[in-house]
Amino acid sequence: MQELHFRKTLIQSALLSIFCSTSVAFAAEDAEDKKVPDDVETVTITVDQRRVNLQDAPLSVTAVNGELMEQANITDATDLNGYVPGLQINKSGGSERMVSIRGVGSQTPENFFSNPGVSFHMDGAYITNNIALNMGFLDVEHIEVQRGPQGTAFGAASTGGTLNVISKKPVLGEFFGEVQAGFGNYNYNQGQVAVNLPLGDDFAIRAVAQTTSHDGYAESNGIPGGYELDDANNDNSRVSAKWQASDDLSVVFIAQHYDAHNNGAALKAIDDPNSDPRVVSQDFPAKFDMTMDVTSAIVTWQLSGMTFKSITSYQNMDHAQSFDADRSTIDNFGGYDHVTTWATSAETVMQEISLSSDPGRFFEWVIGGIYLNSNSDQYVNEYAGTDPDDVTSVLPADTDPSSLPANLSYAENSSLERTSWAPFLQGTLNVTDDMQIIAGIRYNDDSFEGLSSTYYATPSPKKFDTDEVTGKVAVNYTLSSNNMVYTSLSRGYKPGGINSGAVNAMVVSTTIEPEIVDAFEVGSKNQLLDNKLKLNVSAFYYKYKDMQYIQEDPIPYSGGLGNIPEANIWGIEAEASWWLFNDSVQLGINATSLHGEYPMEYYALDRREADAAGAAALANGDAPYAWSYEWFVARGSATVNVEGNTPPNLPKLAGGINATWFGELEDGLITARIEYLYRGDYSARIFSTDVDQVNSYGLVNMFLQYEPDDANWKAWITATNLTDKAAIAGRFVDPYGSGVVSDEYVAPRQVIANFSYNF
Repeated sequence: MQELHFRKTLIQSALLSIFCSTSVAFAAEDAEDKKVPDDVETVTITVDQRRVNLQDAPLSVTAVNGELMEQANITDATDLNGYVPGLQINKSGGSERMVSIRGVGSQTPENFFSNPGVSFHMDGAYITNNIALNMGFLDVEHIEVQRGPQGTAFGAASTGGTLNVISKKPVLGEFFGEVQAGFGNYNYNQGQVAVNLPLGDDFAIRAVAQTTSHDGYAESNGIPGGYELDDANNDNSRVSAKWQASDDLSVVFIAQHYDAHNNGAALKAIDDPNSDPRVVSQDFPAKFDMTMDVTSAIVTWQLSGMTFKSITSYQNMDHAQSFDADRSTIDNFGGYDHVTTWATSAETVMQEISLSSDPGRFFEWVIGGIYLNSNSDQYVNEYAGTDPDDVTSVLPADTDPSSLPANLSYAENSSLERTSWAPFLQGTLNVTDDMQIIAGIRYNDDSFEGLSSTYYATPSPKKFDTDEVTGKVAVNYTLSSNNMVYTSLSRGYKPGGINSGAVNAMVVSTTIEPEIVDAFEVGSKNQLLDNKLKLNVSAFYYKYKDMQYIQEDPIPYSGGLGNIPEANIWGIEAEASWWLFNDSVQLGINATSLHGEYPMEYYALDRREADAAGAAALANGDAPYAWSYEWFVARGSATVNVEGNTPPNLPKLAGGINATWFGELEDGLITARIEYLYRGDYSARIFSTDVDQVNSYGLVNMFLQYEPDDANWKAWITATNLTDKAAIAGRFVDPYGSGVVSDEYVAPRQVIANFSYNF
């Protein structure tokens, strides 16, 4: 039973990490801090290069452990909703991901060149576009989610926070592996094989391959024979190598390949005549194809009194999709609006280096810099008309503009090169054993240069440069070995960029101004009741400058990203975990309450109001025909003042509550978990109209696992959305095309049986 108790302790530690608001990468050595209790883990905070105890960092960071991801069937970024305070991830048009933390992030239109407000990293390497989140998660050790602006010592600067996916690395001197299989409803099938192979004493390889498929969660009834949507058919693989060149020098090489070919996402129009949320009335097949390669090299060199670290990454992505932009059938809509291709590609090179002092000094420091160069392309064909026999084929990129089809409603062919570099410096002053002061500064320089063409006209050059100084100051004070308080003031920065489709716009600028967030936070971290209860709370206030948002133009298809001069966001978060009944039961809870407003007068054009104004102008004779100058003026007159409105993605309450039970049997261990995830109402756009309101939902999930003693296998069942609730995960108002409002629903009830065998 001693081995059984040890295994139970490991599972408890894995589950515990989700409730702690510090990021986790388990340290190799024991803590040197004499005040830390023996049963409290020591971790390395990878977001600022500093080694601290799990509860001692003046940061709000959550770690989602790989074991919890397995239990909760977290295979995609959207599955993280409810597990990380303040994090919300929704689909935008079906492929891009709108990621926000504490309401700060991005509402990305179909502009591949826009920058995310929450930066995404894989093993520390910055990934430039959120389409990459479609890759899902493979062989993950843990995911670090930092809440709050990132403007100093790690990766790319951001206004909302950072997601960093840490993969499992090779282990020296050991041969082992795992075979895992999962089967469930919707013909769900997943298989994964992982092998760790040592080659001598100082070199090892870890290889993992995964394949996933399932039938669609929804169906389109407007296509003869039916057409499934929200299905899956992807392959994901990674090879990692570790070379321990000496006691002081290690090199890790990572190469990952992802390939997906499936039907598109199910986005159901709010006026769809079919009341079944899992059936959409659409007559154009949606497709999604994506291939991505990420290659990284991580060098860590322990020098005298300091550590040198280098992260080098090369990324290459190709993506293409088609979808029914009118979200309807030709009979119901009175015509059609079909995107036959939206193709993007990106090639990125990233280099980050840092030099950090060893811990335990009166003054600890880290200095470094990041360089990024990315070349991206975007190609779009969209057709609109009333004749179902119209040809809607994908046109060659060199099509003669004088011979365009009459039903071609939009075409774009754009390219962009982004070059960024940012040096940074951060220091920690250990004023006393109980008080630390942290200060950091960073200079950000971003330049954008590209060519943009609409309707196959001669490409026009675009150029935009921006720079900004960001940083932070934080103070934490240890009240006792089990209690600490902290406060921080930080500035985050999201680069501007180029609106490639705004070449002919009346209002929308071809350039996007950078977004700045000044954030103030106070918090407390506590270990109570003989370390059985952990309670962490924080409160924050954000002040936006030039908040980026989806801006509509009076001329259709000419919108992009604009800037609202001011916005304020504030809120409070709490996380707690409590071990009961001789550590056989764990209770956990996390909750976030978010609020905000636009404090000053600002007029923006609501797409739905613009459409209504244009239609009224035609009916009243104020405009002779659609797309006339008078029609554009009428549409542009429909601006509304957003002063006092609540910014998007701010539910007043969101979070989760769970209970986990560990049952020791004579021949094994049973682990059972039940959880309830809740997300409150929120507004999907800046206008806060009735159509922007997204209703709340609550989901129930369950997990049951049996792991026999003295065996190499385990089996478990995961059930998500147990009550099969058709809840709205997100609402999308298309800024282009027909401007249709559509809903993305959470996945239906899934019951998946899993088995794994270790060797």
